[in-house]
Amino acid sequence: MKFQLEDIPEGGLEADFSEAEEWLDERLRAEEKRLFRIIGPIRVHLKLSRAGSMIHVKSRLETRVELLCARCLESFSVDLNSEFGTVLKPRPNLPLVEERELNREDLESDFYEGEEINLTPFVQDQLLLTLPQKALCREDCRGLCSRCGKNLNRDACQCPPALMDPRFQALKDLKVH
Repeated sequence: MKFQLEDIPEGGLEADFSEAEEWLDERLRAEEKRLFRIIGPIRVHLKLSRAGSMIHVKSRLETRVELLCARCLESFSVDLNSEFGTVLKPRPNLPLVEERELNREDLESDFYEGEEINLTPFVQDQLLLTLPQKALCREDCRGLCSRCGKNLNRDACQCPPALMDPRFQALKDLKVH
């Protein structure tokens, strides 16, 4: 997803890409075990517009992902859809400053160097940030029994009720008014 700056007209440019499921493999090769797997093509729509040397980027991506439920450890799949925008500016030739307070504009922009912009890392970041932090197969997932490990969404386990920790026994009868 590389673009030459001279190819982006003032009126804008739109481009569609479709990437294979393995598109992130090179980037994530250091991860031994992933909690997700892309199971469909990654469709990306980019809209680029230019204002002087600044490039406005709007992107939309869609794909299907298989995740591992954080409670019951079952696999499930979900559609991911994300829209994101940023502004790319030429990298300034400023000396490095040890400390600098960032403002909102700094967080919504990035830099490019030279006459070519590569949006692949930007779109990959967008995809990774779209993944849920805690994947749940369903909102009311009951998870696994902490004693026998049985999936409580399928069956009730036969474990006896948990014994109360004697240190908390006094709190059992506590009444709050």
